[in-house]
Amino acid sequence: MKLILFFLILFSTFSFSQEKSITLKEVWALALKNNQTIKAREYEKNQYEYSYLSALNSYLPQISLSHSFSRSGSQGSAVSNRFSASVSAEQDIINLKTLSSIKQSKYSFESAEINYRTALCDLRKDLITAYINLYFAQETVEVNKRILEIRQENAKLIKLKYESGRESKGNMLYSSAQAEMSAVNLRKAIRDLENYSDELLRVIGIQAKERLKATYSLNLSSISYSENQLLSSISSYPDLKLYEKNIQSAREKLSYSLYDAMPSLKASGSWGYSGATEFPNSKSWSLGLSLSLPIFSNGPLYYYSNTSALKNSLKSAEEKLKAALLSYEKELKSSNRDYESSLDIARTYALLKEANEERYKEGQIQYMAGRMSFIDLENLEQNMIDSKLNYLNYIKNAHLKKVALERLMGEDSI
Repeated sequence: MKLILFFLILFSTFSFSQEKSITLKEVWALALKNNQTIKAREYEKNQYEYSYLSALNSYLPQISLSHSFSRSGSQGSAVSNRFSASVSAEQDIINLKTLSSIKQSKYSFESAEINYRTALCDLRKDLITAYINLYFAQETVEVNKRILEIRQENAKLIKLKYESGRESKGNMLYSSAQAEMSAVNLRKAIRDLENYSDELLRVIGIQAKERLKATYSLNLSSISYSENQLLSSISSYPDLKLYEKNIQSAREKLSYSLYDAMPSLKASGSWGYSGATEFPNSKSWSLGLSLSLPIFSNGPLYYYSNTSALKNSLKSAEEKLKAALLSYEKELKSSNRDYESSLDIARTYALLKEANEERYKEGQIQYMAGRMSFIDLENLEQNMIDSKLNYLNYIKNAHLKKVALERLMGEDSI
């Protein structure tokens, strides 16, 4: 048994000899720099920002320079050259469709900003979840090491008692098998730890030869949220803001279609020279106003059909927001109840763990004094082991429930 323990400890020490302790804030900084989803959302946000800035230019004066040369002739006339150079400008005075296009570009940019913040919220949840899983995997390894030590000591004790004729062969074999099973559980816990370390690296968005070691805390905060505190987060929840932005965009698209029936007014002017030489001296200029009113520009039924479609699109966006609000409030309250329940269970199992540890210590004393059977001691031992592992699972669950609740409350930083 000592040999098994030696190799297991050696294996675990070798496997994680390249560990690097890292805090949650350090992990967050790495993820912001390396996570591919966040980087893609940031590039997308930048793309829509430049598209919006580009759209703003559509209502600014349009100025162009031109220079041309032509040579012509015919059978009955001499060949002639024609040179011209001019500058021209156009300016929309009234063009509601152009203004509407600019607003739509602005809403697209604002939606991209919301998508970026939503991605931050998702990253925070995924990152903390992976970090917590890694930390509790580390704790599970340590607990399984302690379990192996306890069962190996018990197996050694039962073997000595069997050899002295004070314990049965079946109990001796059973204690030995329990020690072997603990060794198997420890190896599995070590493999799980490696998987959780890989998962954290994946969420961060990096590859690394050394494994990360989480430095977290088992302690649970006593923070609780009232219903008013929970519902106040609605105004900042990015997922709902995207629904609101979709309504604004749908409303602006409807306005754009309504402007199909509105007149537009444009001013234009040009100034230039023309003549038969490269540097002509014949001056010319022009100023003008252009008023246009579309009449059946896309067919007699286009205006009615297009505006009707966009009105329905707007109503659909409004109904989707109402449904999302109802769903969000329900999910938020439900998540908070789950969090509170997980807190209660974790605190109760902390007491149960302490009680079972004390009962096992008392049982060992009674067994050594001959006042308790091996089976009764084994039951106490199993209860203690189960309570240790269950406590880790329940307190881990409480931490994860808190992270899920914070996601719904729109937390996007650490």
